Amino acid sequence: MLGCTEMYVFSTPLVATWLAQSLEAQTRAVRIEDLPQADAIVVLAGDQSVHKRDDGSFDFFNRSGDRFERGVEAFLAGKAPLLTFGDGINPVDGASAFADWQKRLAARRGVPEDKIVCGAPARYTQDESEGVMAALRPLGVKRIILSTSAYHMMRARRIYEGHGVEVIDLPCDMQTRGKAEQFSMTMLLPRGIALSQSETCLKEWLGTLVLILSGKGG
Repeated sequence: MLGCTEMYVFSTPLVATWLAQSLEAQTRAVRIEDLPQADAIVVLAGDQSVHKRDDGSFDFFNRSGDRFERGVEAFLAGKAPLLTFGDGINPVDGASAFADWQKRLAARRGVPEDKIVCGAPARYTQDESEGVMAALRPLGVKRIILSTSAYHMMRARRIYEGHGVEVIDLPCDMQTRGKAEQFSMTMLLPRGIALSQSETCLKEWLGTLVLILSGKGG
């Protein structure tokens, strides 16, 4: 009975939205023009996939594309001299790294290739940060603009601050409407997508707690 109750609670849009708001409230939406100057812009990987066609070529997809868009926009606005892409694990043999794919996309948008830095392939945000900082430290980077989903920003910020850099939030992919969110009875009806959102948000809170208890996240 307890398990069924928990499943219902976390499957409701009401609870999923509340959890998302609790994370997104830890950062704030910001206009590109209001960002201060930094040494580099860091765009985190996430929700990227690749499909191999019958002819052997590849199609890349990015369900968190706002991270890329905001990062490129900030670079083209002159907010930092370097644009850095984190990388995930590409499971398809023969396909290029996700970071290399984003580098090509950014170059098409007008970002000079010699101003683009790519991190090493990584499975988790912590591993990704180590690859990114290994590439940026020799370049004297001490202040970064971090582009990632708003719900992920609190944990990601702590991870990068643990590397000794100052972090400026550039959140995107907002999952809630903030103070404009309104209650309706339909928010009590369970939905699979709400359960997935609850799981993601609980993971972020748990990950942040682990960082704090380990002394790595402030």
